[in-house]
Amino acid sequence: MNPLSRDEHNNKLVALIVIVYALFAVLALRLFYLQITTFADYARESDQNRIAQRRIRAPRGHIYARDGEVLARNRAFYTIQMERSSRQEYEATVEALRAALDDADLGGQYSRWRRAIRLKRDVSFRTVAVVEERLKADWPGLTIEIEAQRHYPHGSTAAHLLGYMGILQEDPRTSASRSTYVAGDFVGKTGIEKVYEDVLRGRDGVRFIEVCADGRQRREFTDREQPAVPGRDLHLTIDLHVQQAAERALPDTLAGAVVALDPRTGAVLALASKPSFDPNTFVSFQAQEQRQRILRSEATLLNHALHGRYPPGSTLKMVAAIAALQEGITDTLSTFAACTGTLKVGNVVFSCLGRENHGALNLLQAMEVSCNIYFLQLARLLGMDSWRLFADRLGFGRPTGIQSSLSESTGLLPTKDYYRQREAWTLGHLMNLVIGQGAILVTPIQMARYVAAIANDGYLVTPHLLGTPPPRQAIAGISQRTLQIVRESMLRVVYGSRGTGSRVRLPGVQVAGKTGTAQVPGANSDAWFVAFAPFDAPTIAVVAVVEQGGTGGAVAGPVVRAVLEAHFASEQERATGGLRVQRPAEPPHTPVPGWVLH
Repeated sequence: MNPLSRDEHNNKLVALIVIVYALFAVLALRLFYLQITTFADYARESDQNRIAQRRIRAPRGHIYARDGEVLARNRAFYTIQMERSSRQEYEATVEALRAALDDADLGGQYSRWRRAIRLKRDVSFRTVAVVEERLKADWPGLTIEIEAQRHYPHGSTAAHLLGYMGILQEDPRTSASRSTYVAGDFVGKTGIEKVYEDVLRGRDGVRFIEVCADGRQRREFTDREQPAVPGRDLHLTIDLHVQQAAERALPDTLAGAVVALDPRTGAVLALASKPSFDPNTFVSFQAQEQRQRILRSEATLLNHALHGRYPPGSTLKMVAAIAALQEGITDTLSTFAACTGTLKVGNVVFSCLGRENHGALNLLQAMEVSCNIYFLQLARLLGMDSWRLFADRLGFGRPTGIQSSLSESTGLLPTKDYYRQREAWTLGHLMNLVIGQGAILVTPIQMARYVAAIANDGYLVTPHLLGTPPPRQAIAGISQRTLQIVRESMLRVVYGSRGTGSRVRLPGVQVAGKTGTAQVPGANSDAWFVAFAPFDAPTIAVVAVVEQGGTGGAVAGPVVRAVLEAHFASEQERATGGLRVQRPAEPPHTPVPGWVLH
């Protein structure tokens, strides 16, 4: 083998040097790329490992009644949680916590995606001390979070209206509308709490802290903090004293509802439903049995004021009176054949309550004694089309549009076709409708708007709970003269010598009203009473219904009287400056120190 020539040796040496220089050039370029070009990316990753984010929960807005009384507020409670960790660290920490607390009932489920996992909520201060003094040194991933829990200081008062809150169960990442939430957060489930969730919740903030490799906090970057934006307070039109009076007056053993409106604006003064519940039960971690019992009771959760569908009985007779007066079928003097207590139409026998013999009556007298026979004879002349036209104009068979997007039932205002699709149409169907029986179904909120329209000279109001009152709608085809006659007939119901509503009389205030006893197949009658007052310048229209309560005047009448008494007592106190306003102990938007969420 021939030895390499000198030139060949030099050429190979040059090639080797070139390769070495090329490798060093590649290394230099790589270092330049890592240190200069991608510096920001690596710095950001380093910060993510070194700098932890802590969520600052926005205080939820309070809910107030019209005079400033607190209906819903917040209270602080302690939660033990575990910072993001490996599964092994998580399991070891949980075991240590169980042993220290002698408590096997710890929640939470490991997830590498969560910044923190809640282990036990609403713990005592003693438990907090155990964690801080005995466990924190060895298990730095354990932290104490101060959360906010909804509190309803008046318990079940206005529960169906306010609604209740519950824990968010689904993964917030799967829902765009819940993208700012963390599993385990409280959210509004029903009522005002749900409808105004986005307003009440506010916007959470973020703070940044530097942590060591073992999870201990070193310092906080206050200059980078993004403060929380508190939720907005809501000031409702509800009069707390009227609301409480309505709920106290409704029987505890029967279902029912009360709705009170300001007939001038549609402001909801009271909206009560029985049976009721305490919304505090739904945010308590110690009341699971009570919560499940409530959830299993459809009657308890049903808002009877908005979703209850009832035959209205004689409280609907004002519709026929208005229609007949407008059509010229009757006036204040005209009479029909004397009432003998019953009226036979074909094979059907209609009767007055108790088959009472009322004799010959005009419209005012017939309303005073609530004579079915008078209105049945009126129906023969009126006809279905005319009666239904005015029932529709007065708001039946459709939602009231109650502000705040609270759901409500439409009730049922049947047509001739409705009956033809189920059975043959007959005059008897109209006779039932005129006296508030048969297929017609109404909601208490519809009835309140109907009474308000009679009281306010013929305007349909939109019931509302906060903000500027929606515009009123003038009802076409109903004269002031007609409404005045109907109002006078309702006044006689309360003050006439034979009036069925005498139990609603108030000293110093003239009340106009109407009783209703709606027959229900296979059950006791539903008791109704509707009223407005004062007669000359109404400031309240109120409706009460008690399911299977019996006669309206005897059962629902006293409920309405209690509501009216509370309303005028509130007005008097407000006028004299004597109304006592309940305010929260702390300012509405002052966070409790340490409301920092992970």
